[in-house]
This record gives sequence, C-alpha cells and structure tokens, in this order.
Amino acid sequence: MRCLLGLMMAAASLLTLAPAHVRAMDGIDACLVFTQADASGLLQTDVSPGVSRGAVSPAGGSCRYTFSRDGDLYGLTLVHCTDATIAGEGIYGSAADVMARQLRARQDSQSASALLRILPNLGDEAFWDGSALWMRKGSHLVRVTPDPYVPGPFADMSAASAAKLERSLELALAAAGTISARLP
Repeated sequence: MRCLLGLMMAAASLLTLAPAHVRAMDGIDACLVFTQADASGLLQTDVSPGVSRGAVSPAGGSCRYTFSRDGDLYGLTLVHCTDATIAGEGIYGSAADVMARQLRARQDSQSASALLRILPNLGDEAFWDGSALWMRKGSHLVRVTPDPYVPGPFADMSAASAAKLERSLELALAAAGTISARLP
C-alpha cells in the first residue's frame, strides 16, 4: 500500500512540475493543435516552447510561441475553444455564436469593417479582422494572432504597417490551414 501511495505521489509531482505547454488548460491545450515545430517552420526561426494558458471570452486554451530579433519579441498566439468551453463560460452559446457576434461587431464598425476580410474555403467559416484570423470548424473555434518580424527599410511608417499587415495575414492563413486539417 505504501508503495502504491508513493507511486501516486511521484506521478502527481511529475504532473505538477510538467511545463505549462504539456498540461491542458481548461481541457484544451492549444499547443497540441499547432506545435512548436509548426510555429518554427511557419516563422522560419527557432521559437520558444509554447506557453499554454487558459483563455477567456471565448473560453478555451491559448498558446504563445515567441522569438527575439533585433532586441524585440515576435511570435504567434493561438486560441482554441470548443462549444463546451465556450458555453461553460456563459457569455456565448457556441463557436458559431462567437463567430456570428464577432463578425457582426466588425461589420457594424466603420473602422473595423475597413480591415475585415471574409475568408472562404477555410473551415466552416473564417474572417481576418486586421490583426487576427478567426476560424470555426464544426464545434471548434480558433483565433490565430501573428506578430511577425518584418525587416525594413520602409519609406515610412505607413509602408511598414502595410508590410506587417500583409505578412501577418499570410502567416495566419498558413497556420489556419494546418490547424483546420487537424480539427475534427
């Protein structure tokens, strides 16, 4: 009996000491949907191990990969939610409800609608809001927010912002394609 108790305590200790990217948050580990190897390949550089956390509004799990370049930090953040985690939070009813409300809010805003792009043929529905790609596939919702390194020089800040926006969308589309293939 003491041996069994000792084994159970050792197992509990290992789980407690496991890195955050190994443990599931709110039942969802977004780092399993898009891995460190995926992020390194996409960003074409070595990235940190994913930092996994719980996410709210919509509820689920988030994963953040980062890398440093020229003294600044860049990377990619992924939020993964399901109908169950979303409904459990009590703000939205489902992944489809989140998508409908988020899309409507952007369409109703003059400034947000200027950046909005509906993305056909990606999951069941998807859109780009100017900084993040939102995608729903069945009962799963994913939000991909890239923060890429975009080397210059640029003529001005407007040109730098446009280049970063374009690169962010390219990265988000590539990540979403990989993620969509892994979702049921």
